[in-house]
Amino acid sequence: MSVLKFIELTGESSESWARAGKIAVEVASRTIRQIRHIEVTRLTARFESDGSMIYQTTIKLAFQVERGGEDETLALQQAEEIIAEEPLP
Repeated sequence: MSVLKFIELTGESSESWARAGKIAVEVASRTIRQIRHIEVTRLTARFESDGSMIYQTTIKLAFQVERGGEDETLALQQAEEIIAEEPLP
């Protein structure tokens, strides 16, 4: 069983929206492990004073939450027990 966490990121590039999205993923992958998928949520651009355009790609990035082994905290164990006992709406 896995748990995914979603975060929103915006990458920028002077080349293209595709490059801006790739930059966002590349930078995130430096500190986030187990990236599962991305969803492009917005494509925008801004014009600089010199007339150049900066492409901006906003993505939702999903990654698997790593679970502790034997050393899980008591709070996490209690939260799991509460969730397991709660009836679904």
